[in-house]
Amino acid sequence: MYARKLHTRPTTANAELRRLLRGVLITTVMTVGLAAWCGSGIAHADDSHEQQACALMDDYGTAIHLGYSNGTAQYAFAVLSTEMPPVDAAHVLLAATRDDCPNHAADLPDGWR
Repeated sequence: MYARKLHTRPTTANAELRRLLRGVLITTVMTVGLAAWCGSGIAHADDSHEQQACALMDDYGTAIHLGYSNGTAQYAFAVLSTEMPPVDAAHVLLAATRDDCPNHAADLPDGWR
């Protein structure tokens, strides 16, 4: 073969394809790394919050002292709502009565069970 017929330099199409694949690879690695660093984004009740909810529902004295005589679940909900959105506080209370302190399931309002 003649030297002038050999194509040793990549064509512009190959260079563009490599550049595109390199960009996709970098984007994929960054996305996976960010997802691993920040978490999956799925909301789960934290075990420490569930334990706190159980402790609050066990604290009859403070609940009654603060005027929550109907049930300690209302007191626990009020305290947890100051630390997180009310919807999350309700989820934590429900998860706590399901996992950590099922003896307080009867303390929850009827619509929560």
